[in-house]
Amino acid sequence: MDLNERKKRILKSIVDTYISSGEPVGSKYLSGAMGLDISSATIRNEMSELEHLGLLEQPHTSAGRVPSSLGYRMYVENLMNQYSLSLEEINVLNDVMNSRLHHLSDVVSDLTRVLSDMTDYTAFAYTAKPKVSTIVRFEGVYLSPRNFLLVMITSEDNVKTRQIKTDITLTTQVLMSIIKLLNDNLTGINIEHMSLEDIYALEDKFGVYRGVLSDILRMVVDTVKGENEKQVYLDGMSNLLKHPDFADITKTQSILSLLEDKEDLIRMLTDSDGLHDGLNVLIGDDSRSDGLDKTSFVYHKFMIGDSVTGVLGLIGPKRMDYSGVIARLEYVVNNLIEDGKKE
Repeated sequence: MDLNERKKRILKSIVDTYISSGEPVGSKYLSGAMGLDISSATIRNEMSELEHLGLLEQPHTSAGRVPSSLGYRMYVENLMNQYSLSLEEINVLNDVMNSRLHHLSDVVSDLTRVLSDMTDYTAFAYTAKPKVSTIVRFEGVYLSPRNFLLVMITSEDNVKTRQIKTDITLTTQVLMSIIKLLNDNLTGINIEHMSLEDIYALEDKFGVYRGVLSDILRMVVDTVKGENEKQVYLDGMSNLLKHPDFADITKTQSILSLLEDKEDLIRMLTDSDGLHDGLNVLIGDDSRSDGLDKTSFVYHKFMIGDSVTGVLGLIGPKRMDYSGVIARLEYVVNNLIEDGKKE
């Protein structure tokens, strides 16, 4: 949307003022207190046009206007001033991130607390890393001359079973030989890292039983692949109640319910269409969740090393201090990535 400079100045002033005060903004205030050096009549006309463009809304019969979700979007992407962290903020954040004695989980947990305290919003974080699982023992159960049950005990103390169909004529003795080959060659290793040369060498070892190997390898990979090891952090839920925007208990309940079911929160943030790997800003209806039209989510996706992925963000009202929130998140994420902290 292409706005002239005067409309941009007016829209920016309205959003800045509304974020600060929470009260609808009128033309007299803009021409006076904001020092726009534009007549009230001209400002009123421009505000009407901005409302027609969907950037402003007029609540009830008030003469003032408030930003719409689209207006906030325009502000965040094109108009807001860049926030500069204070020396005190930088020192506090650095102290948390430079705690070398702490694991990543401790650092992330402390960061959610600090960010929540700094902003008076609700802070959340999510980290995930692949579980490292190997097979520690194979066992086999003879079923028929063409079928046997493969039993796999993993390093996570899980027992997995798979039925294997084969063209090899099985006897209990043949099955014992296959299981011994598996225990001698495939226990305690990361099978996902096996090279083609490793597989060829393994086929040579299996000799006449090589026909059953490809099916077994596929089953083993599926078994050890597992799921991501996930951790969710949340701090400052009571901060929501500090904002008059959440005076409507039904709106607050929708947010609290989402935060209570952390899996729903992570699913909403990681599965949303159109989001990208860096900074994301969900404003009002962007979240596509019922009851969150007055809420904004600002979060940053990140990756540490080759395996740990995460999300760090803040939740607040639509009129949240986007500039300050974004600056703090970007500072933290950039430094977390550079430090490459690992568990």
